[in-house]
Parts: sequence; C-alpha cells; structure tokens
Amino acid sequence: VQAPYSTVVRAMRDRLEAYRAAAPEHIRLRVVDANAPELDPEARAQLAEEAKGFGIKEAELELVQADRRLRQRVWFGVSLLYGPRQATVPPIERPEHLEHALTTALRRVVRGAERRVIGFTVGHGEPDVLASPLARLLREVAELRAVPSEAPIPTDVDALVVLAPQRAFSERERYLIDQHLLRGKALVAFLDYRPQSDVYPGVLVSTATGLEPLLSAYGLEVDLGRTVLDRTQNVEAPVGVDDGGRALRAHHPLWVRVPTPSAEHPVSRGLPALAVPFAAPIDTARARAKKYAVSPLLQSAPTSTLRADLRSDDIASLSAGREAETPGPATLAVALRGALTSAFRARPTPPRRDVLDARPGPEPPRLETAQGEGRVLLVTSGRRFLAADPNNLVFFQSALEWAIADTELISMRLRGVTDPPLRPSTPTLRAVVRYGNLLGPAALLLLLGLLRRRRRAA
Repeated sequence: VQAPYSTVVRAMRDRLEAYRAAAPEHIRLRVVDANAPELDPEARAQLAEEAKGFGIKEAELELVQADRRLRQRVWFGVSLLYGPRQATVPPIERPEHLEHALTTALRRVVRGAERRVIGFTVGHGEPDVLASPLARLLREVAELRAVPSEAPIPTDVDALVVLAPQRAFSERERYLIDQHLLRGKALVAFLDYRPQSDVYPGVLVSTATGLEPLLSAYGLEVDLGRTVLDRTQNVEAPVGVDDGGRALRAHHPLWVRVPTPSAEHPVSRGLPALAVPFAAPIDTARARAKKYAVSPLLQSAPTSTLRADLRSDDIASLSAGREAETPGPATLAVALRGALTSAFRARPTPPRRDVLDARPGPEPPRLETAQGEGRVLLVTSGRRFLAADPNNLVFFQSALEWAIADTELISMRLRGVTDPPLRPSTPTLRAVVRYGNLLGPAALLLLLGLLRRRRRAA
C-alpha cells in the first residue's frame, strides 16, 4: 500500500504487535498481503476469498502521483477472532483513529454480545443520521435504531438522541421520554432555537422544540428569548457566495468559539476549542438545587454577550445594539445525572394517539419513581454545531458514549484531536532563543579556539 495509507498500515502492524507483546501466550497474529507481487493469480484469488470469509472488504484507495490520480484496490482491514466470536475493523484512514477502532473491536470480541442501543427520534424533521456517513462511525459504538414519534420508547434503548427537530414534541412524547429517563436511561438533545426562515433569507426564526417543559422539570432552563454572541472569540462561517459561485467566509459573532471546554467531564475533557453556533444560554441553578450532578460542558468566553430578540444573522446588523445585550459568559452545553423526579408526577397520563393502528397494544406500565440514574445531555445548537468543526463530531460521539455509560474509550479517541501540551513562550524566552541561535555557534567556536591555544601554549 502506497503513501499516505502506508503510514496507516505501519501503525496498524505496530499496534497489533504491541497487543501481542502485552499478552504473548494468548494472541496469535497473522499478517497477509493478498497483493504481494510473488503470488500467482490463483493464490491471490484464494487469499481474497479467505479475506471475505473473515469479513474484510476490498477497499479502493485514491493515490496522487505527480500530476496523476490513481486508484488502488486492496484488502485492507483487521479481523479479530476469539473462540466462536469475530469482529472486523474497517479500513482506517488516519493513524490516530487506529487505537480506538482496534480496542473497541477487541473489547467487543472478548466480552461478547453486550451491544448497546442508541435510538434516534424521527417524525419531527430531524436529519436522517442513520442514512448518513456518520452512522458508520456511530455503529462502532452501539446499535442504531429509529424511534418514531408517539410510539413508546423500547426498553432496550439505552440512549435516546434528539437531533435538531424542526417540529415540536407533544405532551405525549414528553411523557414517553420522561418514562425512558425514569428507567435509568439517557437523553441526548442537540436543539436549534434560531433556525433560518424558509421564506426570507438571512432572517432568523425563534422556535421552541416542545422539550423545554420537560427540561425545566429537571431544573434545566433554556432562555428562549436570548442568543449568545461573541465579537472577539468566534470562528469563520459561510456568509454568502461571490460572483463565481464560490463560498465566502468571515468571522461571525454568532458562531461562538468556546476556547476551553470543561476538563472535569469525560465528554469534553481534552478537547481543543469548539465552535457553538446560534446557541441559547442554559440556567442550571434549579437543577443544582434539586441535588442532581450537573456539569457545564461548554461555556462561552467572558467577552461574550447575550442578545434578546435576535432576528437577523447579518454581520453588519450585529455590530450595533450592544446596549441591549447582557454580558456573558453563558452555559451552552450541560450534562446532568441523578435519580430524576418525574415531570408528570401527580399528573394524568397523556392519552396516546393511535392514528395508524386501529387496535393499539397495551399501555406500558407507568413508572412513578426513578428505577436508576437518568442522564441528560443538552446542547443548544444542533445542525450548525455538527457542521461547524470536525472536533464537534468528536464531542457528539463522546456524548453518545457517555449517555450509554461507555466512557472507557472516550479518552482514547481524544488523543487524536488533542494538541500537544506546549507551554506558551514569553518575550524574554523568545529573545534568549533567538540570540542564542545567532551568537551561540560563534561563541562556541571562539571558546574552542581559546582552549586549543592554551593547550599549545602548555
């Protein structure tokens, strides 16, 4: 395999050798190159069939040589066998992703069938994550399943994900989510509160997702009337196109940059700065008063402000109106866990609307008290958040792993995105290094000359 994939292959061999060295009596390693030049066509065909039997697929790699683009088809992957069980690692494109993928597959093949289930709500205009390229990465963590609206959430779903809904959740759906959390399960919500108008370009529409009463019952208050912006700590965002149809980008105050995500929580620990666009502030005071474990994950910088009644994302219009803004910082993402008190305590069960089923099944037994520790992770930025920065996808994956109580591998994934811990240099240190590089060699030669002269004189 040629560069740049040869680097991945070397890293893969080194990592597998490290596993074998750690357990020499229990791991047997076999490396096969089905494209070796000394093999005849019959041997290659036999190895190809063997690779298929191990669940390894042929990958098509794109290579660049001089001014040409070439494609190379290779059998590129790892199959792990342990007794009757087998797990396959798909082709890895970057060496820093290798350790996480291999260790995940190794743990799965050793422990056996302990697959978690992550459900994604559908029926509210959410993006189809299950049909997106992101699904391949998420299926390394757990089984993915669609959860339709108004339907009871299956009891084997460990975490429910609500991603950027465009239509509000009903009272019945809030009740079903509440029952899900009382069973000791998790809710991960990435919510949009300032989507753009479908009719008027550049106009922002203030919306509610219908989940706010449920979140408020747990002590998480989303300020629907205000939006966080920062004219100093922000990132580039698409602001239009030029005459040639090319996208124009500029630093946008609504694309708030969080310089230091929380280092106290496994979801955000070790991550570099993240971009959180069009976010609403979250107040966690009541959740703390309820004695829940509350962890702010993303907070805007002290230079940020909170602006009420935001109606446009035009940069020029955001340069004014500072007198109507409240100084920051603000909490943009939070994780909560605890034995939650039901949001429907002392309230009747909302009736079900069985529009499609003329003979509805029995109503699941209602829970009145928590049967385990529920988990809620809330981010007040949805579609734009996932597209704002590649590291935001790492945050999203880590959030899902935390939600299914699978935090062992989060730090391993973060090694691929964390910058080396370099100490900031001071002007004095930079001057010493600069003049040391300029004068050091001459001073060293002068010193050697003096030593040589003294030796001759002696």
